[in-house]
Amino acid sequence: MSEYASKQPVIAGLRNEYKWQESNRLDTFLKKSKELSNKLSSKLLRRNERIVKSIFKRSAELEVYTADELQQSLDSIRQKLRLEGISTATIIEAFSVIREISGRVLGMRHHHTQIRTSLAMLRGGIAEMATGEGKTLAATLAAATAGLAGIPVHVVTINDYLAERDGEEMLPLYEALGLSVGIIIHEKELQERREIYACDICYCSNKELTFDFLKDRLVLAHRKTTRIQQAALLTGDSSWSDNLLLRGLHFAIVDEADSVFIDEARTPLIISGQEKFGQREELLLKTAMDIACKYEKEVHFKQDENSQVHLTPAGHALLVECCEPLDGLWNSSFYREPLVKQALAALHVYHLDRDYIIDDEGAVQIVDLYTGRVMPGRSWGQGLQQMIEMKEKCELTKPRETNAEISYQNFFRKYHHLCGMTGTVREVAGELLDVYRLRSETIPLLKKSQRRKGFCEVYLTEQEKWQRVAEITHELVAQGQAVLIGTNSVASSEAISNVLVSESIEHKILNARQDKEEAEIVAVAGHPGAVMVSTSMAGRGTDIKLTEETRASGGLHVVITELQDAARIDRQLAGRSARQGDPGSVSEILSLEDQLVKRMAGPLLRKLIKALSTTGIMLPHRLGYRIQLSCQNKLSRSHYKQRMQLIKVDTQRQRTLAFTGDKK
Repeated sequence: MSEYASKQPVIAGLRNEYKWQESNRLDTFLKKSKELSNKLSSKLLRRNERIVKSIFKRSAELEVYTADELQQSLDSIRQKLRLEGISTATIIEAFSVIREISGRVLGMRHHHTQIRTSLAMLRGGIAEMATGEGKTLAATLAAATAGLAGIPVHVVTINDYLAERDGEEMLPLYEALGLSVGIIIHEKELQERREIYACDICYCSNKELTFDFLKDRLVLAHRKTTRIQQAALLTGDSSWSDNLLLRGLHFAIVDEADSVFIDEARTPLIISGQEKFGQREELLLKTAMDIACKYEKEVHFKQDENSQVHLTPAGHALLVECCEPLDGLWNSSFYREPLVKQALAALHVYHLDRDYIIDDEGAVQIVDLYTGRVMPGRSWGQGLQQMIEMKEKCELTKPRETNAEISYQNFFRKYHHLCGMTGTVREVAGELLDVYRLRSETIPLLKKSQRRKGFCEVYLTEQEKWQRVAEITHELVAQGQAVLIGTNSVASSEAISNVLVSESIEHKILNARQDKEEAEIVAVAGHPGAVMVSTSMAGRGTDIKLTEETRASGGLHVVITELQDAARIDRQLAGRSARQGDPGSVSEILSLEDQLVKRMAGPLLRKLIKALSTTGIMLPHRLGYRIQLSCQNKLSRSHYKQRMQLIKVDTQRQRTLAFTGDKK
């Protein structure tokens, strides 16, 4: 209650009585809203409890069925789902049959938390299911129920590795249910993709799915209206429809939903075609790079929190001076300024072994900042790719022109039924509701968590941090614990690796350079004394299974050495330990030289850090951690603004182009 609602006004009729009335109405509204929310939540919990009990009761009856009797039950529920649709009654029967077949085929029966997860998804929501609780198996209930009802299902995850792994693990269950399953990975050709999308259930990554949608949009581009497309179908003209990959956007289950809907939603997806690129264009970009090399940071240009480059007055003056002897486009500020800004970004914003790597063939490969994995076939636009290739002295590739583009926000809202699951959603629940109309539902743990929160230490320099990490790792290995050291980039993972080598600590590295060996590296990461250094590749979808010796020694210890762009991503990495009641612990060892602090620290904070480095005064760990969290929150707010701006621009562009019939 507010201060005005907690006491009566002193004298009736005065201004404070008016304030009391206004505040009292607000407090009453908030109180009633909270009561209503709790009432609805408890009602939903009771309903879930009744459904779960009914499923377990029916499952117990099915356990004594012969194979033929179980098949008859499967055929019966398939017919009911197609005639009556998905309802509470058909869900209970379908879940029971799927659960029993899963037990016989996979040796795993869905537990009550996995059933609740699929119920939440069938209601069209996001299920927050803790890391390690079995989301892969949980998704099969909702996916198979929709598939049995004749609805094409897309199970979407964040990369090809997880799509292939999950699809192959659950394939025997779907085949036993009489459902066809396909898996889309980057190497699949167009005809293969068309056949896979025709399956009842398709496992794919968000990027592959969205780019295939854009390819279909290009096929339909010459048929400007829906009426023309319908007329072609009625007349039997299938020459264009046979070239489509997808058969519509019907039912999507998005795994790691916060990563897909939030983290990767700041930039639009663009499909491009080859563009003419000759000596003239190459000379233009080379000239821009030569000019950018003359610029000094903080003198001629500044970099904001979104990594955007802004020229200072001195920078503008230097640009004019450098362009005086040049001709052509360099005489126009409209063209020369963006070119130089792009060159400055290539030199100072994008870094080797963080934003990109050089592969064995000498080509620049983009690294996904949120998953730590290489994105093959992807390239930056507007000359940035070629400028980075010049910077790294690689062979230049041809730039591409934009043929079609869409944002994740607009793409996923096209589905008839959209739902998802993830381990970390509560921080962005409001945004998911506002943008995607998806309500979040927290699923209880199957077993009480045994995770222990360890120490949090913040050092002044990066070298001090790495030495401390090596010291802690040595102690944990001596105790027989498994250790996972989480970093933010390829460069950081290799830096700590060098320190561990100097300390004679055996370890494995998992980053964009070793992504093909991921399964082999993860398979031994739970052994006693095993040490794995990993980028955020290990943060999502990675199940580190512990041996009995490791459990007895305290389980897996996660050391977070750099905070990510959002606290959710840090929680994902911490969730690798103490899975399903296993013992485990997590600690944070950070420094004020981390990229997050360098990027987000304001002028006053920079002066403080500089003063501490010169005086040698020890910074209290608690204060250092508050600085780290402040920088992280600042960056999270900045990314939120970017996402909202992208939605606004994308919506305005689509409304404008809709008038011309353009499909871009």
